[in-house]
Amino acid sequence: ERVFLLKPKYRGTYFGALHPPVGLGYIAESLAQNNIEYDVVDMCFKHNMKDLLKKMRNFKADLLGVTMMSFMYKDTYDLIRQVKQAIPNIDVVIGGAHASTFRERALESASEINYAVTCEGEETIVELSSGKPLSEIKGLVYRKDKDKVVYNGDREFIKDLDAVPFPKYEKFELKEYIFNDIDIDSSRGCPYRCIYCSVKAVTGRKMRVRSAKNVVDEIEYWYKRGYRKFSFVDDNFSFYNDRVYAICDEIERRGLKSLKFSWANGIRADRVNRHLLTRMKEVGFYYIAFGVEGGNDKILKNLKKGETMEVIRRAIKDACDLGYEVMLFFLVGSPGETWKDFEDSAALAKEFPVWDVRFGNITPTPRSELFDWLLENNYFLHKPEDYLNTITSLSNEPIYFIPEMSVKERKKAFEYGQRIRKKVLKKAFVRKIGKYRFLARIIAPFAVANWTLKLIMKFRLLLVIAEKVRRR
Repeated sequence: ERVFLLKPKYRGTYFGALHPPVGLGYIAESLAQNNIEYDVVDMCFKHNMKDLLKKMRNFKADLLGVTMMSFMYKDTYDLIRQVKQAIPNIDVVIGGAHASTFRERALESASEINYAVTCEGEETIVELSSGKPLSEIKGLVYRKDKDKVVYNGDREFIKDLDAVPFPKYEKFELKEYIFNDIDIDSSRGCPYRCIYCSVKAVTGRKMRVRSAKNVVDEIEYWYKRGYRKFSFVDDNFSFYNDRVYAICDEIERRGLKSLKFSWANGIRADRVNRHLLTRMKEVGFYYIAFGVEGGNDKILKNLKKGETMEVIRRAIKDACDLGYEVMLFFLVGSPGETWKDFEDSAALAKEFPVWDVRFGNITPTPRSELFDWLLENNYFLHKPEDYLNTITSLSNEPIYFIPEMSVKERKKAFEYGQRIRKKVLKKAFVRKIGKYRFLARIIAPFAVANWTLKLIMKFRLLLVIAEKVRRR
């Protein structure tokens, strides 16, 4: 079959337009390696429905593959519905986190969807596109006898990630993405049990990693094509410290110079140390984000983070001392959190000379322990089908109730967190300007004002300029 890959646009956000989508890139590369014709459109750019349908008809696609998050999933369902109305004979398969968490429910709630690929999709999409009998394809949800939805069960996770070809993005509009970066996914799986996370439903608990050579092969591939900026997007890049050292050594051995690496997804503080951070800095790592989540050991325990504040503080201090740009992520409204607990988070956010801090409400995802707990205790203030389509973690709208902190207090805490962020950004701006600090102190309040931040997120050119200032 000829496969047309589609990445939806997420209304009102720049999500996805910053970098090429690594997950869809893996799917595209697997199709290409198996001689299956594909084309791709990223709707984050200025493509409208007319453009999409024209390109699909010209390509003569048999199968439409849509990558999906659960965020704004009704918009994506509507997009699929419009395509099916215009091209009734095309089959539709969805993949991504939404397919892995909703599974049969996705097909039951959207009749236009023919298939869903769960978890890792590289092998499943190839088998589906090659005509293998549906009942024999593991990891596939499909319609049997029109009105019956069947799931064939989970596919075994890929053990040898080096055998999976990394994305080359040959048919993607690479020059249209806002940042001239390449995302690298160097491992899969997460053995931790954070109650708000549903990663087990997507990549499993068992850690699987690419070898240092394979990771640097990908870096070098893009290096030869002029790229110097990379971001590691896997959840546990530093899970095995020895592998990180090996990656650093391999980068040096190959003479890859002037590289800049970020670690922006939010890593665990207990998987780094000062020596490792020092070595990483030597080969170009400059930006690191820590998923702190809470401000004291009580909240960390409630979240089942498996970390202590002592370890987190030490990691933040080490990263700041070594000159990293540090981002801290905090959650508002964790189970058991009181106003005093939130004040501990606020104090930590102000303690170190970090680059940025983010306070966000928790968005409970299906197949997470938190989601099940809220459902069991009838604590939801909004139905999942509503909040997944209208409320983000950066909206000041609590999704659920907790006995220890009222909704009013939660909203107050969120607003307090935004004020802290402004103060942190102002100080970071002044530090970044360096010798022009007097001028920076005058400009800083305007640079981090609400209206400025909104303009930056609205206009692409301003976002590019802001990022260049940050990386100077």
